[in-house]
Amino acid sequence: MTVTDIDVLPNLRDLGGLPTTDGRRTRTGVLYRSALPAPGDARPTAVAEWPARTVIDLRSPREFATRAHPLQSDDTTVHRLSLLTDAEVTAPSQGTRLADVYQGILANAGDKLVDLLQIAATTPGPILLHCAAGKDRTGVAVALLLRISGVDPGDIIADYVSTNEHMPAVLARITRFAPELGRTHPHDRDLRGAVPDALEGVLSQWDSHSGGVHGWVRSRGATDESIQRWIERFTE
Repeated sequence: MTVTDIDVLPNLRDLGGLPTTDGRRTRTGVLYRSALPAPGDARPTAVAEWPARTVIDLRSPREFATRAHPLQSDDTTVHRLSLLTDAEVTAPSQGTRLADVYQGILANAGDKLVDLLQIAATTPGPILLHCAAGKDRTGVAVALLLRISGVDPGDIIADYVSTNEHMPAVLARITRFAPELGRTHPHDRDLRGAVPDALEGVLSQWDSHSGGVHGWVRSRGATDESIQRWIERFTE
């Protein structure tokens, strides 16, 4: 059987190998990010170990209620943490600033981001984070885990922007495999791709908080134990 581009999970990458500000590096084989997995996907070559043992699905309830998750199995556990509501996902988005979408996640889903940290710190790896495009919700979630680990903001932005290389395949996948998003999808915000200023605003808010990003997640209920467990797990 011939494997076509639509059969390959787009925007998939291992977030290992990034330098931290204290001279360490993130470990490979711990944290992946991608766009929406789909039934019948070919085994990816972009990562060494597959499937991921833990999946964190960041889509809204309407998005993930339409079908079973294709990676759910005896060996893979799927956790569902909606960072945007159904209305926020499906409402017309023409002209909506990505910066406002991202700031809305910080304002309205901070508890979900703390849950994300706890899951990442304690569940078997590799861990895969995804939403639909693997750009906005995934971008904020990945940025949080990288920043907690001490990755420099510039390297976080560079990883985020690399999603733009994959957007044609991402948009084709959403159109085919995510009909629940409605006939208006892809959204204007997806057509614009990754916008550095939007994520820079998130990183700035974390870094300007008392205690930095660690203080930000603590203020929303994270424990010192979960922060430290994640750092020890993800860096070497």
